Amino acid sequence: AEKRLTMNAPASARTSAGMTRWLIILLMLGWLAFVFIPWPTKRNKMVNRIPLEHFLVSKLNAVGLPDNPDYDGLPEIFEIWSAKAEWKDGRTRFAYWHPVMRTYSYYFEAVRMEGKFHFTEIAEPKEANFYWDESLGEECPIRFYVAVPVARRDPVGSKFEGEPASSSELKSDVPLIKEQPKN
Repeated sequence: AEKRLTMNAPASARTSAGMTRWLIILLMLGWLAFVFIPWPTKRNKMVNRIPLEHFLVSKLNAVGLPDNPDYDGLPEIFEIWSAKAEWKDGRTRFAYWHPVMRTYSYYFEAVRMEGKFHFTEIAEPKEANFYWDESLGEECPIRFYVAVPVARRDPVGSKFEGEPASSSELKSDVPLIKEQPKN
């Protein structure tokens, strides 16, 4: 009766070897899962904490302007009046109406690239050979900064544009003073 209760040695060895195989397979699967499944990192946690609004770009930011309620509508208004601007190398400067101060106190440079405008805030321009063009009237919230026209030489003659060709063309209310003969 004692022999029936004892386990067969080769069968227990086979059971032990089979369990060891399964244990090794499970350990390998666990290691593969650890290696290939992405685990959240500290960086990912930080990105998840940044609000979505931080990544959104406002229409003002998209054209180079800060989020300022006074600038609302500036890109659209500029597009309406941009044909009246004096452009040089795709750039122009202008002043924009400050609704509270009721004066032109915001200054910008606009750059035109491929039909779109990009704006940069600048200090008030104060160059001697430029002036603020007020010809657009009171209803225009923009004043363009334009160059003073420079007298150009007539390529045909030796006179300036607008200058009479000869002294016979001179018309003046001031009489010419002739030199007195010297004694």
